[in-house]
Amino acid sequence: MIFKPLYSFSCLITGSNLSYFMKLFRFITLNSWIILLPLASNAQVSRAYMLDEADTYFKSGRYWDAFFKYRECANLPEFEALSEISEQIKNSSHALYLTKKFKDYFALQRYAPAKENLLELVSMNPNDPNRGQIAHITLAQGTELQRYAMRQRTPAATADMLKKAMSYYYQAAKEGLMEESVLAIKQCQYSIKETKIPMEETSSPLPEMIDKNTKQPNTPTQTTPNVGHPRKPVEVIINPGPKVN
Repeated sequence: MIFKPLYSFSCLITGSNLSYFMKLFRFITLNSWIILLPLASNAQVSRAYMLDEADTYFKSGRYWDAFFKYRECANLPEFEALSEISEQIKNSSHALYLTKKFKDYFALQRYAPAKENLLELVSMNPNDPNRGQIAHITLAQGTELQRYAMRQRTPAATADMLKKAMSYYYQAAKEGLMEESVLAIKQCQYSIKETKIPMEETSSPLPEMIDKNTKQPNTPTQTTPNVGHPRKPVEVIINPGPKVN
């Protein structure tokens, strides 16, 4: 009884049914490329997605993930000839270094080297999430000078230090911190009047406050350039603040 099913099955593939199974086998063999073609196509799409994923990591500031994803892409045969991937591996590594240096200097309140590293980082990746810190660093530089001004021994030295602080506040206003900068500028102007040192007639006016609820006329304004591919760094230029004597 145990061998009866096997015997029955052997009967099925003998005689007239044998030719049927042979035809079926031949059909599957000849048309196997139809089955394998979608698999190969999906593999190519998946590998292309890997490179897009690496680019997305880089743009969003996830340089650690981008570094390893680019290295993974570099090991694929279709990407071996692309020198840009090797370049992006180096860029991801350097971006990690710049991010750490910027954060370390900022934590130590060493604002000049912190801003220097951040500007270089943003020039590599205009989408870097720390870009908004540029204006905050500029504001902090002005605050530091304003605090030092109160420690000067003469009114003239105090007024001179306050003017230098104001130049940073004007720059911070250009970089986007309008309300905080205008308030700090007014404080500096008041403190300079207290020193009895005359302000220059050519001193810069206060930045204009923009009411968000008021419709502005359609005048041409400088806009941020479109973000390019992360492999094509965009130079970021910060205009200097007003000159002080």
